[in-house]
Amino acid sequence: MVDYKQLKNAIPIEFGKQFISFITGEHNDERISLKYHFNEGSGWFYAEVRFGKLAQGPPGYTHGGAISAVFDELMGACCWVNGYPAMTAQYTTRYFEPLPLEKDVLYCAKIREVDGNKISLKAKLIDETENRYASARGLFILQDIEKFKQMNLETGDKLSSLVQTHQL
Repeated sequence: MVDYKQLKNAIPIEFGKQFISFITGEHNDERISLKYHFNEGSGWFYAEVRFGKLAQGPPGYTHGGAISAVFDELMGACCWVNGYPAMTAQYTTRYFEPLPLEKDVLYCAKIREVDGNKISLKAKLIDETENRYASARGLFILQDIEKFKQMNLETGDKLSSLVQTHQL
């Protein structure tokens, strides 16, 4: 992976091991390989990502749906590590240029505003030269932690402490 300056003060975060997730479920480097990081001081949440051949859309390039799915999970995780258990209400992805498969890239997400139970986020997808491949904006809704416990009884009791320890 690339040595991104954005990760200088960020700590690695284990995300997705407490529950089954579309993005961080069964590990498969031929689909999506990623590592999460969090900068507590700035609130930025990052994912070092490489899309493998199973994430192909146009020949040799990453499928837009795969790019968008990582944005969705990244922004949701950004809410959680910043202390807001939330779920997606809506998000949009804007693409600037095709992303080649097997290229190391960095996703970056940050909360823009919290208004009651609404959490607005911004995110971008860049490479080591800060060339921008895509960006996203999201609206997430704060949830009662009890709702998450009911959704998954096996891991529900762990969720409250995960928000506090950043070990999502």
